[in-house]
Amino acid sequence: MIKLQGHQKIQVLLFVLLGIMGVVFLAAQKKQSNQNANKYLSVLFIGNSYTQPLPPIIQLIARNNGTLINYRSITPGGWTLKKHSQSKVTLEAIREKRWDYIVLQEQSQLPSFAEEQRRKEIYPYADKLVKEIRKASAKPLLFLTWGRKHGDIHNIPDDTRSEMQARLLEGYQNMAKLTSSKIIPVGIAWESVISTKDSDIDLYTHDGSHPNHNGIYLSAAVFVSHLLDSSQLISADLNGLPKETTEFLIRQTNTLEFKLESI
Repeated sequence: MIKLQGHQKIQVLLFVLLGIMGVVFLAAQKKQSNQNANKYLSVLFIGNSYTQPLPPIIQLIARNNGTLINYRSITPGGWTLKKHSQSKVTLEAIREKRWDYIVLQEQSQLPSFAEEQRRKEIYPYADKLVKEIRKASAKPLLFLTWGRKHGDIHNIPDDTRSEMQARLLEGYQNMAKLTSSKIIPVGIAWESVISTKDSDIDLYTHDGSHPNHNGIYLSAAVFVSHLLDSSQLISADLNGLPKETTEFLIRQTNTLEFKLESI
């Protein structure tokens, strides 16, 4: 039996200790790597000018809540799901990589039209796109947009925002049933903020249709809440918006109860 000297015993103990520390360090690295992997999402946004300004703010808020989002947007102004379903660019984007989520947004008025018109102009194309999305192993999300500030007065002279919102909701719910997809209820959040007592926050640009900075931030927050499955978001600072505004919009998002799962 070999007898070790005192200094040799110390060296052996050091080697053993270093070995244990190395194993612990590697395990910790692996755990951290797995955690980071769980905090990374890739999202493809398919829509038009309503969707166009949202992804950078979605990315900002998500990053402030511990998740990195890589995204691509295909959002030509005024485009419908029919146009996207016939677009080589859109279809190739769906297939180009393994997206976690792919968002579909219909033209802002179409889902509020009569059901007969929806059946002709929306549902077949939503169905085609969702089938392509599932074939690409991604999850489809339907972006429920907001009613216009004064409703769709070009088509219904005595329309109101809330009446238009109710029709939009019906259209998107029917689309969700047809495609077994999840709805991101942005329009419901808009209704909640607008109807909040003592709230004077305007969400629209001068055209009464598109979102201003407040509307963009609120819409992005609702997306992040659903992408992260969290009702405990913290606000992210955004140039041009007061901190009290971003915090109010995040609070409204966190208390939003309308969360539709897949039907």
